[in-house]
Amino acid sequence: MIRQRARLNHVLFFFTMRLKIFSACFLALMSLLLAPRAFAQSPIVVASQSVDMLFPRAMRFNLEATSAAPIRTLILTVRQRGAALGSRFAVPFAPATNIRAEFEWSFQSAAAGGYLPPGAEGDYTWHIEDAADNVLDTPRAEYVVTDRAHKWATRANDALSVNWYQGGDDFGSAIFTRAVAAREFLARELGIENIPPLKLFIYATKGEFFTALPPFSAEWTGGRMFPDYGVILINFAPENMEWGLRATSHELSHAILHSKIRGTIGELSVPHWLDEGLAVYNEMNDHAPDEQFERVFLLAARRDTLIPLKKLEQRFPEDTSEAQLAYGQSYDVVKFMIEEYGAEKFSALLDVYERGALPDDGLRQVYDMNQDELENAWRQKIGAPPRAISTARMPTVAPRPTFEVSAPLNASTAVPAVSTTPPVAPTRVAQVEHPAPNSSTPALPASGLCGGVVMLSGVAALRALKRRAGKV
Repeated sequence: MIRQRARLNHVLFFFTMRLKIFSACFLALMSLLLAPRAFAQSPIVVASQSVDMLFPRAMRFNLEATSAAPIRTLILTVRQRGAALGSRFAVPFAPATNIRAEFEWSFQSAAAGGYLPPGAEGDYTWHIEDAADNVLDTPRAEYVVTDRAHKWATRANDALSVNWYQGGDDFGSAIFTRAVAAREFLARELGIENIPPLKLFIYATKGEFFTALPPFSAEWTGGRMFPDYGVILINFAPENMEWGLRATSHELSHAILHSKIRGTIGELSVPHWLDEGLAVYNEMNDHAPDEQFERVFLLAARRDTLIPLKKLEQRFPEDTSEAQLAYGQSYDVVKFMIEEYGAEKFSALLDVYERGALPDDGLRQVYDMNQDELENAWRQKIGAPPRAISTARMPTVAPRPTFEVSAPLNASTAVPAVSTTPPVAPTRVAQVEHPAPNSSTPALPASGLCGGVVMLSGVAALRALKRRAGKV
C-alpha cells in the first residue's frame, strides 16, 4: 500500500511538472504572438520623441529615428481628449537611414492644426516606413497644452482644478470652494451625472487673457469655455473677487450643462433662456439674484414690459438694458420652475432635452405645458397679467457682439486635400475616428461666449463698471 501511494505521488509530481512547463511555454508563445508587430519585427528604432510647448503660438512634435534602410514616410497622428476626431499629417523630411523631423502644430491656423486652450490634453503617434517596407507605429504618447508665460498656482481634486497666477492662496481657495459648490448643486439637486473633469484658468489682466484666446476673439469677451476639452478661461483680478466668484460658477454651469446636452452639431437643444437662467441661478450658494439684473427685471415687471419667453428661445437681445432684462427674467423663470415644481422635475426636463426633444416638446412632456403656458403660469406667480398668446412664432432678435450668448461657435475650416506633388510644408492627410464622449468635431474647438461674462461697451458700460466691476 505504501509502495502504491509513493508511485501515485511520483506520477502526480511528474504530471504537475509537465503541466507547469507546458503552461510556461504556452504563455511565452502567446506573448510573442501578441506582441506589437512593429516592435517585434521592425528594424526601425526611435531614438527620441518629444513635444515642445510654445503656447500661444504652437506646439512642436520632434522625432529622431534610424533604420537599416532609408526611412521614406513619416505620418503624425494627433488626437485631443474630448474631441471625436484626430488629425493626420504627412511630415516632410529628407529620406535617410538616420533622420530628424519635426512638425509644428499651429494654434493660430486651422490648416496646420488649430487653436487649443491651455489645459487641453491629447496624445500622438508616429507612423514610420522605410524603403525595405518595414513599418513602425509608436505607442501613444501624451501631451498637455500649457501656458508657460505664467507661474500657475493650482487647487484641485479629481473633478475640478482651479489655476491662477496672481493673488495668494486665499484667492485660489475661494474660487475653488465656489466652483465645487456650483458643481455639487448641479450634480446633487439636478441629477446631472458623469460630469467630466473641468479646468478653470483665471487670467488677471485683459491683455494676458486675450493672448491666451483664439485669434480674432471679440474684444468684449470676458470669459470663454471650451466644453470639448473641459476648459474654462476667465478674466478677473483678485480685487474683483465678487464678480469673479459669480463668473466662475456661471461659466462652470454652462460647461456642465453643455457636456450633458449636446445636439448633433454640438449645440444645446434647451431654450437659451433656460441655459442662461440656470447659470445665473447657480451663481451663488443661496441662489440670490444678481442685483443689476434684478433691478431691471423688477422695473419691467411693474411696467409689464417683460420679454416673451419664445423671443428668448434662441438668443438674447442686442440692446444692453434688454439683455440685462433677459438675464434677470430668465433667472426668475428658472427659479420659479425649480422652487414651484421641484428640482426633480427640472432634472427630468434636462433628461428629456438630452434625448433630443425640442424646447416646447420637452416642456410638454414634463410640465404638461409649452413655453407660452409656462410663461403665463410664472407671470401669475409674480403678479403680472397673463400675456395674450399668439399662434404665430415670435421672431428672434439677431444679436451684436455687445451681449453675445453662451453657445458653441459655428465657425469651421475645411481640411485641405492632399497634394500629389512632394510637399514643402506639412500636409494634412485625413482625419481619423477617435471615440470620445462628445460627438461634435469642429475645425476650431467648440467654445462658449457668455453674455454674462462680457465686457460692455459704450456709456452704459462705463457707468456699470463704476458701480461694479462687472456682472455674470
